[in-house]
Amino acid sequence: MQPDCDTGGVTTDAWATLDEMLGLEALADQVPAGVGIGRLSFYGRCSTEDNQDPRTSWAWQLSEAKRFVEPLGGEIVEEFFDIGQSRSLPWERRDEASRLLTALKNPARGWDGLVVGEATRCWYSNQFSLTWPKFHRYGVSIWIPSLGGQFDPESTVHDMAMTITGGLSKSERQHVQRRVRAAMAAQVLIDGKHQGGRAPYGYCVVDAGPHPNPRKAQEGYRVRVLDIDPEAAAVVERIFALYLDGFGHKSIAEILNRDGVPCPSAHMPRQNRHRRGDGWQHATVRAILDNPKYTGYAIYGRWQKVEELLDPEDVAAGHVTRFRRSPQSKVVRSREPAHPAIVSVEDFTRVQLAMRARAGGGRRGWSALERTRVRSKRMYLLRGLLRCSLCGRKMEGAARKHAVFYRCSARTLVPGSEVAASHPPHVYLREDHVCGALNEWIARLFAPEHRDTTIDALAAADDTGERATERVQALRQRVTAAESTMRRLQRALEAGWDPESLREQYNAAAAEKRSAEADLAAVPEQRGVNRDELRGLVDTIGDMTRVINEAEPQDLADLYQALRLSMMYDHAAKVIEATIRPALCVDKSGVRGGT
Repeated sequence: MQPDCDTGGVTTDAWATLDEMLGLEALADQVPAGVGIGRLSFYGRCSTEDNQDPRTSWAWQLSEAKRFVEPLGGEIVEEFFDIGQSRSLPWERRDEASRLLTALKNPARGWDGLVVGEATRCWYSNQFSLTWPKFHRYGVSIWIPSLGGQFDPESTVHDMAMTITGGLSKSERQHVQRRVRAAMAAQVLIDGKHQGGRAPYGYCVVDAGPHPNPRKAQEGYRVRVLDIDPEAAAVVERIFALYLDGFGHKSIAEILNRDGVPCPSAHMPRQNRHRRGDGWQHATVRAILDNPKYTGYAIYGRWQKVEELLDPEDVAAGHVTRFRRSPQSKVVRSREPAHPAIVSVEDFTRVQLAMRARAGGGRRGWSALERTRVRSKRMYLLRGLLRCSLCGRKMEGAARKHAVFYRCSARTLVPGSEVAASHPPHVYLREDHVCGALNEWIARLFAPEHRDTTIDALAAADDTGERATERVQALRQRVTAAESTMRRLQRALEAGWDPESLREQYNAAAAEKRSAEADLAAVPEQRGVNRDELRGLVDTIGDMTRVINEAEPQDLADLYQALRLSMMYDHAAKVIEATIRPALCVDKSGVRGGT
C-alpha cells in the first residue's frame, strides 16, 4: 500500500498506521464472510463485595464481552446490568436478570444469544445449571469468554468448567467476607476504630483529622469518631437510671412519651428517614439498654448476617439475609476506651444482670419480676413505692369505685415455695389510709420544730461537689493516659519502629486526648448547697402542711418520686415502714409508724 502523501511513511489514516505498528488488526477483518454469530444481549452485575463504581464495572464487563464476540461477528443490541444485587441471589430475584428471563419468552426480542463479561459475577454455586435449561428451551445460546466460545451442553469439559466457575464464585465471595470481617475486628480490638454507619443514640460522628493512610488522605478521606450528643446522652442516662429503679421497657417508653422526649428517629430524622418518628417503643428502650458502646468501648460483631433458605421446600429459590445474634466468640471489644462513656461499666453490668433475671427462669423467674406501670386512666400515687414484707414484691394498684387499693396476690408466687405457703391469697391496702399518715409525716419533717434537723440532714447528704470532683478526676485520668500512650509511641518511633505501623495508634491516642480535654472544658462549675441556701429554700416553701393539702395528685406523686420514697407493708402488724432517700442522700433515714 502506498501512502497517500509523503509524511515520513505515515498514511493519512493515522489510526490504521498506529494499529499496524502495534500489531493490531481491524475486528472486521477477522470475521470470515457469512460466519457472524448474529445479534446478542449482554448481562453483567456490579459486585457488592467491593466499592467499585457501577459505571466503571459496567464499562469493563461490556468491553470484555464486545472484545470476545465482535471478532466472531456478534453485535450486542440489548443490555441487562444488575447493580447492588448479590451474586448469591437466584436470577429470578435479581431485577435485570429477571427481566432477561422474561424477555426469553418473547419471540420478537431481537436477539438469539447472550454474552457475559465475567462468568463468576453472573453465576454462583449451582445457578448456571438452573438457568441454562431456560435458555436452551427458547433456543438462546450463551457465550462465555472463559470457555472461549459458546457453551455446549454436550461437552463434559464445558459442563465441568461451569460447575467449577460457580464454586470459585462462591469461594471468592466467602473469602472476601471473611477477610473484611477479620480486618474490621482487628481495627476495633487494637485501635477502637469506629467502623462507620449511624452513630448510636446519644452519640454523634465528628471529624478527627486526615485518614492515617497517606493515599486515602490525599483522596480526601477523614477519620470519623464518636462523640457525645449532650441532649440525647442525658436521655440515655435517664433510661439506665429508670431501669435500675425498677421500671420496665414499656414503662420507660411511656414515661419518655409522656414527658415529650423526642425518640431517636425524631431526634435525628436525617439518619432515620425509614422510620416514622412517632414516639418511643419498648424495643427501642431495650436496644439502648443492651448496647455496650455506651460504656465507651468499641464493640464489633454483636450481630451478623445469616443466609436462610427463602423456601425450605424449594432450595433453588435461594436464600434471604437475616440479622442474628453472633456467638460470644465472634464479638470483639476494644482493649482501651474508644470514645466518651455515657454509662459506667458497673451500671451497664447491673442492667444486663437485671434484664437476664427478668427474661429467664420460667415461672420462678417470672414471679420475681419487678413491674412498674406508669400510665392508666386513674392516678396511683404510690405506684412502685409500696412493697409487701412477706414476699418483698411491689404491690400493684387496683382501682375500685369508692377507693384505690394496693394488692399482693399469692397466685403469682412459685407454687410450693415457703413464701407461697405463708402468704395470704390476697393482701390489700387502701391508698387514702396510707397517704394521710404519709403526708403528715413529710409535713412534720419541715415543721418549725424539726426544720433545723432536716436542713442539717440535707446539707450533710449533698455530694454534688464530690461527684463533680470525681468527674473531673476521671477526665484528667483519660488525658494523662492518652499522653502516656503518645509518649510511648514517640519513644518507639525514636527506637526505629516503622512510622506507618504506629500512625493509627498515635492518631487514636491524640483523638482520645482531644475528646477528654473537650469534655473537661465542658464540665460546668458545680458546688454544694450550704445550710443558708437550704434554709432559704425551705422558707420559700412555707407551710408544708398547707402546701401538701392543696397539692394536685400529680404533684404529690412527683414529690414522692423526688424523695425516692419506699415503703414496706407488714400485713400481720398493720404497720408501714417508710424510708426516704433524696437524690443526693447517701445514708438512709427512716421512720416507723402505724397506719
